[in-house]
Amino acid sequence: MEVKFEEVETGKYILKVIGYACPFPTLYTLKALDDIKPNEILEVLTDSKPSCETIPQTVTDKGHYVLKVEQIEHTLWKIIIKKKE
Repeated sequence: MEVKFEEVETGKYILKVIGYACPFPTLYTLKALDDIKPNEILEVLTDSKPSCETIPQTVTDKGHYVLKVEQIEHTLWKIIIKKKE
């Protein structure tokens, strides 16, 4: 299991949440969004397919913007989120 949060370039962060089932990827995503500035980008990498629905729904309900959800490997998904202003 892995959780890693890092800034990869100015205003862009990656959160890897590997090996965790719901609700943990969503909870880690919300924590990461609390730690970044408005309009910055968070890319969430997860191997939890249900999180591809719960994360976008939860962050949208909180006013953030889901820019993209895509499967990048057989069991790995990327969710790109822009933090609200």
